[in-house]
Amino acid sequence: MRKIKSSPRQVTAFKIMLERLSKHEPVTLRSVMREAGYADATCVNPQKNLTSKPGWEALKRELDAGGAKNAFNELVAPTNEDKRTRLAAAIEIMKIVSPDKQTNVIGLFEKIGNDFNASEEN
Repeated sequence: MRKIKSSPRQVTAFKIMLERLSKHEPVTLRSVMREAGYADATCVNPQKNLTSKPGWEALKRELDAGGAKNAFNELVAPTNEDKRTRLAAAIEIMKIVSPDKQTNVIGLFEKIGNDFNASEEN
């Protein structure tokens, strides 16, 4: 099986997105793409020209494997008062896909359910 490589611009865009989220700044993929060096015409449709590409998916899998999902989890915590950043981080968590094609959020909800059930039994 061939390993999917991300383009340098995809990597740059991904880093910019993570940096903005960590600073609780608003994130629009158009501005992220523009800053990463994409042409203005390409920035018009981020879904088609960035997020649907295999290289972007590979970056999300690496992010998940590297434990950066925890950073997103911290951003969605109720202690973060910036609702816009919380929503953006929640959306990114929903997009992180595990190798078996199930969202990792399903596992999170299962864990929460198990913890809840265990606390009810005590």
